[in-house]
Amino acid sequence: MSVLGKSATLTSEAIHSILDALVVTLTLRASNLLDRRDNLYTYSMHRLEAIYSVLNIIVVIIGIAVGVIISLVFLILGLSDNPLILTISSFVAFIFALISSTERGDALKEAVSLHAILDSLTYLAGFVIGILISLSGIKVLDPIGSFVVLAFVLITSLPNIKESYYTLMERSPIDVREVQSSLSPFFATVHHIHVWSICPHERVATLHILENSNTTIGEIEEKRKEVERILKDKFSITHVTVQFETKREENTN
Repeated sequence: MSVLGKSATLTSEAIHSILDALVVTLTLRASNLLDRRDNLYTYSMHRLEAIYSVLNIIVVIIGIAVGVIISLVFLILGLSDNPLILTISSFVAFIFALISSTERGDALKEAVSLHAILDSLTYLAGFVIGILISLSGIKVLDPIGSFVVLAFVLITSLPNIKESYYTLMERSPIDVREVQSSLSPFFATVHHIHVWSICPHERVATLHILENSNTTIGEIEEKRKEVERILKDKFSITHVTVQFETKREENTN
C-alpha cells in the first residue's frame, strides 16, 4: 500500500507495523522462557526480558532511521502521494488497532493492548494527514506527517530505553535510604542494603541487620518474615535475603 500510495507517512506506518511484528515476536519468545529454572539459572530467565527489550529498541531505532531517510527523500524530491490511499489505509489500520486494544488478560496481553492503543494514535494521525492533504492539496504535509509518526514512535519508546538501561546496569529501582528508614523502627541497625531488578517486575534485595546475640532462632525467623512483608508491601520486592549479625560480630569487625 505504501508503494501504491507513494506516501512517506504510509511508508512510516508500514515500518511501524513491521517493527511491531518483530517486537511482539521477540516478546512472545521471551515469555516462553521466563519460568525456566535450573542449577545455573537460579532466578529463572527473567533477565531475558531486559535483553529482548534492548533488541526491540535497536530494531525501533533502525526502523526510525530508515523512515527518516525515506521521508527526507520525499521532501527533497517533492514526490507527490495519493492521499486517498493514505486515508483509507490509515483508517483501516486504526480500526484494527482499536479492536486489538480491547484484549484483556495477563500482564503480557495487557502490555500488547497498551501498545495497540499507542498504535491506534499513530494510524489516526495518518488518517488526519490524508484528509488534510485531500482538502488542501499541500503535498508537503505527507513527509511532515511521516516525521510526526516517527517522532511519536521514538517518544513512546523512550521509557523502555530508560528502563532497560537501568535493569542491565542493576540500578536500584528505589532509594535504599527509604528501605533503611522503613526498617529502622523495627531494627536498630540495618546496613549493606542492595536492591536491583532482574526484570521490570522482579525486584531483589539483600541486607544486613544487627541483632542481639541472645535472640533465638524462632525470633530471628519472625523478624525475617516481617522484613519480607515490609519490603514486599511497600517496595514490591519479590525476593529478600537477610543476613543477621550479632553485636559481638559487629564490634569485632
